[in-house]
Amino acid sequence: MTLWQLLILICFGAGVGGALGEAGHAKAGFGGYALATTVGVVVGIGSAWTMWITHKIVVTSLMRRPDWKDASSQQEWSLRALYFSKFVWIVFAGFLGWWLSRLLRGLIS
Repeated sequence: MTLWQLLILICFGAGVGGALGEAGHAKAGFGGYALATTVGVVVGIGSAWTMWITHKIVVTSLMRRPDWKDASSQQEWSLRALYFSKFVWIVFAGFLGWWLSRLLRGLIS
């Protein structure tokens, strides 16, 4: 397993974890946990898929640049920025799972 695959799995888990965290905090019953799990899985899959697609697009465009293989400081900066953006996306996926779970729980109850 590569670091990239691990980040995708963490992104999926953050969406599910955020949604289930809200259900646990609200002391939801079985229906609340089922709703939170559904919301978390949908957010997790969507976030992980988005992360995978953006990574594919950005890395492909960086590899096409003629100066990519020559400038090591530019490579280092670009890869650090790419991975930092992935960590920000993981935090956003967790927040989105939490927020949507809270919103739907409030609308249903």
